[in-house]
Amino acid sequence: MEQLLPQRAPPWAESATSISFCLDVGAPLPPGSSPSRKKEVASFHLASLPQCASWVWTDGSADGGVLNGGAGAAIDFPDGEQHELRTAAGRLCSSFRAEMFALEMALNFLLDNPAHEEDPIVCCTDSRAALAALREGPAAQRSALGATIWAALSALARGGRRIHLQWVPSHCNIPGNEHADTLAKEAAALPQERVPVDVRTVHRAAARAARVRAIRSWPQGWYRTLMGERLPPPVSGVDVDRTTAVDIHQLRAGHWSKSTQYLHRIGRAPSRQCEQCNDVFCRGGLCPLCREEADIPFHVLVRCKALMAARIKKCYTINPDPEEVRGSDVVATLAAAYSFLQSQLTTPR
Repeated sequence: MEQLLPQRAPPWAESATSISFCLDVGAPLPPGSSPSRKKEVASFHLASLPQCASWVWTDGSADGGVLNGGAGAAIDFPDGEQHELRTAAGRLCSSFRAEMFALEMALNFLLDNPAHEEDPIVCCTDSRAALAALREGPAAQRSALGATIWAALSALARGGRRIHLQWVPSHCNIPGNEHADTLAKEAAALPQERVPVDVRTVHRAAARAARVRAIRSWPQGWYRTLMGERLPPPVSGVDVDRTTAVDIHQLRAGHWSKSTQYLHRIGRAPSRQCEQCNDVFCRGGLCPLCREEADIPFHVLVRCKALMAARIKKCYTINPDPEEVRGSDVVATLAAAYSFLQSQLTTPR
């Protein structure tokens, strides 16, 4: 087990002014940006950083984000000298911890090899989480790794040496990042037995294992068809009120309180032919919009002809697959369209 966090620096201890962090690449990268666009923007930003410097590329790897951690680092000195570093990060290891291992390994290597100590350091990683945690400063670190990294940064920055820690997007063919990624995957295959495990990683591994077991024990049904083997994402957004959130959760769960079939099943929507039943083929539970089949959640989200326009707008198809309608925005749009069209009905069933 890894040692407990050593004594923290006092709150008034400021980090060296020559150490800087950057968690973007200048121009914004919207979600879904192509790898070529990411590489173009990142390369332009990296070109603005000191080129006559010790360039450090680090990356971490963990199977499924929890097992067989590996840390890799590629270091290029200004005179063309290059080094490849690899180390195992632990049998139980998160991706975040593997990234921190890689940073610690690279910085300690620079401390042990001071031949270029007058040159600035540019350290690139694709872990925003690691840089965000370190940017909080030495007094805010919550792990022994974080404290060790800050100790190394402070030692390297003595005398005013400039150190810049830079985030770069992953998997977009940036040579240094791809090199470090390869080294990290190689490191994951190294023996893991002697690498200490921290309490936080053990807790997270236990929680992840419990979640996986719970998901695998779900019975077959509509929810599993819709969501697969994943927990529902949080319902968020400036326009999401409680009623909308309830509709989203109920449609995903398969029991929508606004469904005619559901109301008929619990005796709240009797018809002339049948007061109450659980038969999805009963005419008392037909969809009031299309009158073709029961308005169970699958019908509302995937099949109802009256909601084709809403599906085309959100999914670009009339009859999407279940995985195409699992997003909160899609479910909310179809629920709202159903409720609106139902409110326009003037004749009783």
